[in-house]
Amino acid sequence: MIRKIMLAGILALSGCMDTVTGTPDVSRATKPTYFIAEQLGPSCTRDNRGGRASVASAERALTALRVNSERYISDLRQSTSMTVKFDDFRVHWQPVLFNSYAAAAANDVELARTIIDGLRQMAIEGRYTNEPSLITRPQAIQLTDCYANGPNSPCAQFTPMFVARMYALLMISTAVLEPHVTDEDREVLMPWFDRAYRRFVVDAVEMDQEGIYDLGNMGMARLAYAALTNDMRLADRELRTRRAEFIRRFETSGYIYRNSYRGVRGFWYHTYGVDVALSYALVAREWGYDFFADETLGPRFRAAVDKTTLGINDLQAFRSVGNRGNNITTNPADARPHVMQLALNLYEISEREFGVRLPPDRRYQQIARFEQYPAISGMAASCYYSGR
Repeated sequence: MIRKIMLAGILALSGCMDTVTGTPDVSRATKPTYFIAEQLGPSCTRDNRGGRASVASAERALTALRVNSERYISDLRQSTSMTVKFDDFRVHWQPVLFNSYAAAAANDVELARTIIDGLRQMAIEGRYTNEPSLITRPQAIQLTDCYANGPNSPCAQFTPMFVARMYALLMISTAVLEPHVTDEDREVLMPWFDRAYRRFVVDAVEMDQEGIYDLGNMGMARLAYAALTNDMRLADRELRTRRAEFIRRFETSGYIYRNSYRGVRGFWYHTYGVDVALSYALVAREWGYDFFADETLGPRFRAAVDKTTLGINDLQAFRSVGNRGNNITTNPADARPHVMQLALNLYEISEREFGVRLPPDRRYQQIARFEQYPAISGMAASCYYSGR
């Protein structure tokens, strides 16, 4: 059966933080030039489908996000607890993100300028700030109780959640392109990002998602905002908080609490969480925090990769651990018995960092090839490694 998703809660801060301000006493974070790395390599100029960067595709995506903002938000408001109505909205995030990395890696001034100018126009027009159907998370919680009457119950919480994810990817794009961002650009963009951060991103970061999901539970968004504001104390806070959260979520067994226990989608959500966490760890290393070498977290990552191997080879053995929590489904019609199709970094990071070649997953291979870019992680592992 499907039960109610618990959406409330605040992440506990790491004990190594200042108890008054919530920020560390001493900052050790260092900001890479291109947000995820000091250098970006040639793989950044090809997307997951083998396509090349394009001024036209970046311009189309940004224009669509700008002119259709009211419709996209209105569609989101029609979401149910099991089905998010955001496909037309989400489809434009990937080309913006990919073209940003490609422009930075190739020092493509025209492409970089196209993206920055597109973002500036959205900021000037105040898109995704005052549309009639746009609501914040506190407002959404007052409106609907997701799963109150089963999976078809209205779920207003998806509206602020996915608007926050859009802003997160746009902030990452801007952070990657920061060498091309002028002082004049910042004067236009930063008030828009500041407002988005306060109204949408902070709530998304602090929400207890009962597992590991997009962008390290939006940790990449907070790190991008720290990069754009050059706030290394905020970056330290984010990196230390995320380490503590990963330690809480990744069990010594390799299962993720609660991703791995979500019924017939448990393995699918497990690979979702592993991909996101390992991708975040690549970026954290460039900022001065090596999660892979961490004596507590590193072995848990390795165990999670091993559990991924188990799930691909023997799903029944993986599922024998059972179910936990409220946000589960045991309906066979809801099953996703394969590696999560958006987990585009999982195979490469597993091999590069742990020497583990994950077994092929036929269904994953069939559908992952249609995805343009790893939007759930905010970066492509191939792009990262090609610059090292």
